[in-house]
Amino acid sequence: MKKISNDEYYKLFTKWQGSGLSKAAFASEAGISRVSFYYWCRKFEGQQDNSPFDSGFSLVNPEMVFQKEPILKINYPSGVSIEFFGKVDVESIKKLV
Repeated sequence: MKKISNDEYYKLFTKWQGSGLSKAAFASEAGISRVSFYYWCRKFEGQQDNSPFDSGFSLVNPEMVFQKEPILKINYPSGVSIEFFGKVDVESIKKLV
């Protein structure tokens, strides 16, 4: 059997992900050792799990919305005002008033 490079195994790994086949079926169809393919898949899957943390980027939740106007505003006679832009806890408001 011909020796396959890391890059070639990675190409096979990405091709397998889009194939919809099991690892064993894909390895058989590609004519490669099932044991070797399992090894390389485990290795590449481990790299994919760590990649977001290694990049220095954070996942941003698209549901997070910033409001321009406060949903609640408390004005004290001293001139101090408190504005709330998100979810408001009623017990916290009671303590402030």
